[in-house]
Amino acid sequence: MKTITLTTDFGHSDPFVGIMKGVILSICPQAQIIDLTHNIPPQNIQQASYILGTSYRFFPKGTSHVCVVDPSVGSSRKPILIETTNYFFIGPDNGIFTTIIESENIKQVIELTNERFFLPELSQTFHGRDIFAPVAAHLVNGKNPSSFGRLLNLEKLVKLQKLDLIKNKGNYIGQVLHIDHFGNLITNIPNNLISKNIKGKFKNFLITYLVTNYEEAKDNQLTAIKGSSGYLELFLKKGSAAKLTDAKIADNFEIQYSS
Repeated sequence: MKTITLTTDFGHSDPFVGIMKGVILSICPQAQIIDLTHNIPPQNIQQASYILGTSYRFFPKGTSHVCVVDPSVGSSRKPILIETTNYFFIGPDNGIFTTIIESENIKQVIELTNERFFLPELSQTFHGRDIFAPVAAHLVNGKNPSSFGRLLNLEKLVKLQKLDLIKNKGNYIGQVLHIDHFGNLITNIPNNLISKNIKGKFKNFLITYLVTNYEEAKDNQLTAIKGSSGYLELFLKKGSAAKLTDAKIADNFEIQYSS
């Protein structure tokens, strides 16, 4: 199966995503293209890194993941291809692959320099169309990753600053990693650190218990649950925790716990 996923901040009101798909299918008509999401907040590399990092492993081995959130398109930032044991990742070297670098076994990193695999006319504003889409298509057509350019040192890749989890005398101080479509707040506190009896505070809201499903929560009360991404999640039953709390990415959340 020749699977390519697309993750961008392009939205759906412009033809950019459709054009990328057209480029891929022109080169590899057999490609199966899956939209991971195109609703990354504009230029939000941190969010793209999180979304990709919690999603990529649910695809078949050999999948090529194209991720284009690229506010520095056309600058000196490098277009890259990362080959891991099971997957390929294609996009800009701007920190977007931080979670991949931290979690995957990296076989090699290629700077995309071989213009033979690009579109003939290269723009300075749409490398998703002109570089990343055609490279992905040629890759799933069977081209050797090394043919796309020159080797890069893994240690020299751009990495995002990590949102740290702080442990202090039984307290964990975490942060909001992601706010999903429902207004749920996904933190950077791993599920395995949390037991049923918890006491937490997010801004002026107290969290006093952990539920096993959304329906167990009380109405109009900010509640905690172990989320599907592997991290503690704060939610509001039949509502938006983000709107209730005016939450933003990187807001702190402090929690005490006992077994």
